[in-house]
Amino acid sequence: MKNRFAFIYVIMATLFFSSMEVAIKSSKGAFNPIQLNFIRFLVGGLILVPIALNNLKKADYKLQKSDYFKFAISGFMNVVVSMSFYTSSVAYIPAYTAAIIFAGNTFFSIMLASIILKEKIDTRTFVALAISLFGIMYIINPFNFEGSLIGVVLCLTSAVFFAFYGVLGKFFARTSNMSSIVITSFGFLFGVAELLILICLSHIPAISDMFLSIGLEKFSMIPVFAGINSSNIHILMYIAVGVTGMGFASYFLAMENLPVVFVSLVFFIKPVLAPIIAYIFIREVISMHNLIGLMFIVIGSCILFFTNLKKTKI
Repeated sequence: MKNRFAFIYVIMATLFFSSMEVAIKSSKGAFNPIQLNFIRFLVGGLILVPIALNNLKKADYKLQKSDYFKFAISGFMNVVVSMSFYTSSVAYIPAYTAAIIFAGNTFFSIMLASIILKEKIDTRTFVALAISLFGIMYIINPFNFEGSLIGVVLCLTSAVFFAFYGVLGKFFARTSNMSSIVITSFGFLFGVAELLILICLSHIPAISDMFLSIGLEKFSMIPVFAGINSSNIHILMYIAVGVTGMGFASYFLAMENLPVVFVSLVFFIKPVLAPIIAYIFIREVISMHNLIGLMFIVIGSCILFFTNLKKTKI
């Protein structure tokens, strides 16, 4: 029975995560990307806290001073940098393109894990990463680039920092008695507090003008609640409660009852499912060029998944 519910959690997490870019696009720019991040991670963090507290109680673990430093680092990497850049990138590039490029965080994660966590990269994993990276580069097409360069740069930067966040989270979990859900939930709340500082700083004229001068108007004069009304609050609630709160809660509840290799399907399926959802709801048509690149990413992801499946004894 537990496994049956766990599989449902995997499906829920996949659907929520794969629909995030489309939900952001559906708001039609009603929210500032940083404002949206602030609200969604505040709500998401509060939803995850009861699960995290239950985990701490089961482990009979009391938080130490050093743990709060870990939460602050995690929150900065994920909420302040990675997700702020990612949400901003969707304003410049198609939703499905952002989802596909962000899939490159798997490549960066494995490379960083080999350096920081000393995890070995076998031949199949290297081949899988090379194929997926080729697919991403094929879509970006750096030799004949068409589209928003700033959108691609923001999305790639987001992927790199998300990889750092994931590897550091794994390192923190290894070096303490805290589970991933504890680090994630409190990391969300610390990240929200840090983001609030950035929002306040964005209203200082000198800082606001600096962001405007380099083309990052989304980081200037960031609102907190302005723009929220009856016509868009349902989208905001879906992103905050659904994608961030229920999405991450489903993901971690699945992690507690299924092997990591199965739960990782969430991120392998996302680059494939996101373009389909984008076409159904906002009529974004994926070009043949991007479809070819996507096929390479799918092939690489499949090799990586089955390689991990073989390593996992189940």
